Amino acid sequence: MKQRSVLITGAGSGLGKAIAEVYRHHDFQVIITDIQSGLIEKYASREGFFAVPMDVSSQKDVEACARQVSKQIGHLDVLISNAGFIDFYPVSEAGADKLKKIFDVNVFGLANLTKYFLPLLIKSEGRLIVISSESHKVPSPFQPYAVSKQALEKLYESIRIELLTKGIKSVLIRPGAIQTQIMEKAFQMENPQKESVFKNEFENFKRSVSKYIGKISTPAQVAEVVLKAGTVSKPKRVYNINHNPLVTLLSLLPSRLKEISIIKTLKNPDS
Repeated sequence: MKQRSVLITGAGSGLGKAIAEVYRHHDFQVIITDIQSGLIEKYASREGFFAVPMDVSSQKDVEACARQVSKQIGHLDVLISNAGFIDFYPVSEAGADKLKKIFDVNVFGLANLTKYFLPLLIKSEGRLIVISSESHKVPSPFQPYAVSKQALEKLYESIRIELLTKGIKSVLIRPGAIQTQIMEKAFQMENPQKESVFKNEFENFKRSVSKYIGKISTPAQVAEVVLKAGTVSKPKRVYNINHNPLVTLLSLLPSRLKEISIIKTLKNPDS
């Protein structure tokens, strides 16, 4: 029986690294990719790993990686879209160029992956796993990351149905807070717009972040769920992991009440 293979984007650190390790532990051939080649160099000499530097926002990079996998491994059973980029700033002051940077990775990265790895997935009737976020649930002032995840989920819905016609199952993973560099950045955020008209509101948003984060999972805990999504015969459509009850409650409110609650927090985070 041939060895199963998995490709993971953004696998040089954090959640992606944990996913790579748990899949390797279960005897997968692991194709580990990351935009930072230095983070994956050590895997080149480890048995069972195939390291490929790749920027998911670059069609050229993704196409080249797909050719390498096709030539050297010949099949792909699981494709995991994990690479992500986070930032915090007033979205209404950002402009298209700044927003494009985060959308290129968090949204269009998935489009590049499915375009170039689709033949391999069809060949194996493989599986696509997409890492989203619980932050897709609510309006997201000052959070282009959450806005990009909302866009990602709409793109994913279209891709999922198309892939089902070819026998490819897709799974969406929506983790809550994870102890990674992304989480660290949430606590270190600074408004890059020095003359921002939202200076006070941004500072209040920064002060309120901790109550919307809640319990924090380890990368290894989330990776176990991602493994299950990629290996069980009948995976769930969506795996929700450790969501903050406050965010879930806010998501259930009518739109008008959501806005009132969020604006109140931005005006007075201690209320």
